[in-house]
Amino acid sequence: MAAVSYRPYFSAGLKEWLFTTDHKKIGIMYGITSLIFFLIAGLSALAIRLELYQPGLQYMAEDTYNQALTVHGVLMQFWWAVAIWSSFGNYLLPLMIGARDVAFPRLNALSYWLFFAASVLALLTFLPGNHIRMMWTGYPPFSLNENAGPVAFYALIIHMLGASSLASAINLVVTNLTMRAPGITLRKMNLFLHAFLAMNVIQILGVPALAGAVTMLLMDKYFHTAFFDPTRGGDPLLYQNLFWFYSHPVVYVMILPAFGLISEMIATFSRREIFGRTSMIFAIWGIAILGFMVWIHHMFTSGVPDWIRILFSYTTVLIGVPTGIKIFNWVFTLYKGSVRFTTPMLYTLSAIFMFLIGGLTGIPLGLPAFDIAVHDSHFVVAHFHYVLGMALTLAVFGGFHYWYPKITGRMYSELWGKIGLVIIMIGSNLFYFLQFIVGLEGMPRRYADYPPIPEWVRLHELQTIGAFILAFGVFIALANLILSTKLGPKAEDNPWQSPSLEWLIPSPPPPHNFDKIPHMPEDWDPYNYEWLEKQHKKA
Repeated sequence: MAAVSYRPYFSAGLKEWLFTTDHKKIGIMYGITSLIFFLIAGLSALAIRLELYQPGLQYMAEDTYNQALTVHGVLMQFWWAVAIWSSFGNYLLPLMIGARDVAFPRLNALSYWLFFAASVLALLTFLPGNHIRMMWTGYPPFSLNENAGPVAFYALIIHMLGASSLASAINLVVTNLTMRAPGITLRKMNLFLHAFLAMNVIQILGVPALAGAVTMLLMDKYFHTAFFDPTRGGDPLLYQNLFWFYSHPVVYVMILPAFGLISEMIATFSRREIFGRTSMIFAIWGIAILGFMVWIHHMFTSGVPDWIRILFSYTTVLIGVPTGIKIFNWVFTLYKGSVRFTTPMLYTLSAIFMFLIGGLTGIPLGLPAFDIAVHDSHFVVAHFHYVLGMALTLAVFGGFHYWYPKITGRMYSELWGKIGLVIIMIGSNLFYFLQFIVGLEGMPRRYADYPPIPEWVRLHELQTIGAFILAFGVFIALANLILSTKLGPKAEDNPWQSPSLEWLIPSPPPPHNFDKIPHMPEDWDPYNYEWLEKQHKKA
């Protein structure tokens, strides 16, 4: 496809960035904003670990500790694990389907600026008098207590994020379904796009439940209704049901696109189409559907009837089937593949490893007998940090490296990329695996203090050391990417030799992506590497 003369977006002035409707610029702005909040959330995690290094209150009062936990949980969930996919989706979706932009460019810009406004409001909660200390879950009755902080502020932020998410999800679903170039059928769509489509459908169905729960909480707090007040006929468990009806499916909002990234990178660096591609698509949608049928396992200790525990135990374990299919297919793709151990590929393999640990420890948590024993212990914290903290983040970092030449037109240092990953893996496993052990020994989550049990003290000391090693690895990885924007060598347009459509145009892409909407031939496929070799021979 012919190159065009254009001004690269990284040379654009401030006004162009502020008023842009270009999906690529908006994707980059989502990514930078999300990364900033990822770092803030990471710093709050280090503060938490310093407090837990030794028993007793070291550096924080209980209220301050609650604030740090709230900041860490809210920012990691909404600003990193969810919002980062708006960056990838905005940037990649039109390029992968042969479109010049999203279906509604102005709505796309509005989505970002709503997100940005919510981000500014979130930063204001750090000011004295605005501290929110009710954890990321916002459970009543504590959230209705004066010590919880400004609930109205929290509700406004969540509603703005929800509006941004819904607008973005609807926009990107419409773009995917109506703007694919001729020859790009649903069957030939990248697996990342299938995962991203499923993610957005979950958002559209789930966000209203969270918005409703937060609105009812706001009315109880300031308008004296009694949705969650048991003294006046309300029920706090209603909030939990509404909250987890969204917040467990949102786990798959976070992890399904990560599965999509993993599929893209495994295919590229194995030079093979993903084994069982059709089953992978069904697995994606199976996870999305079953994700709405498992939320009660968060409430096994809340007094729900035994028949509900049994039913949701089955659905929770059942979701392991489509997940297992994905793992199986990735392994068979690697089998006899021409595997290249580049930095993105190593991040991908590391993400699969961490997901296996997190996923396998999640299955027993679906069994009421085990879940009741370890509920609200550090075992649960370790489980979801392996899945969302590390598998997701490693997949995202792998994606950063994979599409880095496409976004910047430059290459990064492979050596420093791999060094950063090794340090991240050492630190994260030292940190989170020991949480399994201390959790099984009875250490509860969300506690600022713990009894001076010698083994607990040693485990917490090692966890804190692991957390700082992890932070150092993240610093190296990000520093390598940032510095390479200026110091890295110029990249080829298609350094990975991928037939996926985004790699068939110049790097960085032109402002409107394509001079003409491409018509993809029948023998083209985003994973047909023989087709790409034939094109090279013709050229």
